[in-house]
Amino acid sequence: MAKSTVYVPVLRGREGEYAAYESLAGVVRASLMPVIELPSIPYDYTQGRPSKSLEEHLDTLFKRAAQAFKTHPFYLDFSWLEKSNDRKAKQIGVEKLASLDLAFSIVLTPSDTSADLRQIGRIIRTKGRSVAIRLRVKDFNEDSDVSVEIDRMMQAVELDVSDADLIIDLQDIGRDIDRATLVARSIFSQVPRKETWRRMVLVASSFPEDLSEIDAASIEKLPRLEWNLWSRLQHKPAALPRPDLIFGDYAISNPTQKELDPRTMRMSANIRYTTPDYWLIVKGRNVRKYGFDQYFDLCRILIERHEYCGRDFSAGDRYISDCAEGQTGPGNATTWRKVGVNHHITLMVEQLASR
Repeated sequence: MAKSTVYVPVLRGREGEYAAYESLAGVVRASLMPVIELPSIPYDYTQGRPSKSLEEHLDTLFKRAAQAFKTHPFYLDFSWLEKSNDRKAKQIGVEKLASLDLAFSIVLTPSDTSADLRQIGRIIRTKGRSVAIRLRVKDFNEDSDVSVEIDRMMQAVELDVSDADLIIDLQDIGRDIDRATLVARSIFSQVPRKETWRRMVLVASSFPEDLSEIDAASIEKLPRLEWNLWSRLQHKPAALPRPDLIFGDYAISNPTQKELDPRTMRMSANIRYTTPDYWLIVKGRNVRKYGFDQYFDLCRILIERHEYCGRDFSAGDRYISDCAEGQTGPGNATTWRKVGVNHHITLMVEQLASR
């Protein structure tokens, strides 16, 4: 991880997120190290089976990651792919990564077996790459000894804690900011060797799983409670695990990933636009019935609002401006994921730097 890292967004390893990263300004890219969560194998609902094999899927994912990141560092998390498709996905994937010249850090979790970890460690050490341990709230429960578990993982990969990063992931913190604060501080008190880790990251999210509770053809503000939590934690620096704790979030997504049947999906046109304190949701109607041309009007509405940062703020903002003027667009779901994530990351780097 670059020493200048100030932000760790957790992104899904899909085209919209990769394209958002590629279109970031160089100074923004240099300030972050994303966690890429590898998605499950696409399902062919017509044929009733996965659309490709695990190896074909991994080859496609790694080729796209290589195009996007080149020499830039990133974390690679296999958790969703393992959970939905194959427990051996990480083993097979790390073997494939050995032949690629990418600056990746493999994310380890307590669910990794010691045998898997020994294989991962061998490849990591051979390639001169690193690891990160990602711990969620459940890993700090009363029945777990997080210190013992960390020792097990680090001994299996034959690396020292000083050569690894720790990612504390609160996931969806809900709407109770007081409870989230207590949970965070309780976890901080249980983190072993706080000053020894190479980097320590705190990740949280409050973005809803979907936008179904927002009325069609409306504008809604959703509070960014993970940012409120971060700001609240900064008010008591002595209670932080270390002063250089790094902020992370899930950008404009919820931590939960759902595999949806595209034949029955009812997506509404929407723009997810991040502001310093909330997400502005500019929502249209069902795209199957009303089409993607709705985005021309949604963009016109957005650029007239005081929250809009101007076309020169980011590549995402430039696209919004051009779409409002009819010079590009209307795009599709992937386009608007790219636009929203690109704007969000740019704003977060600026917001964190200003602190």
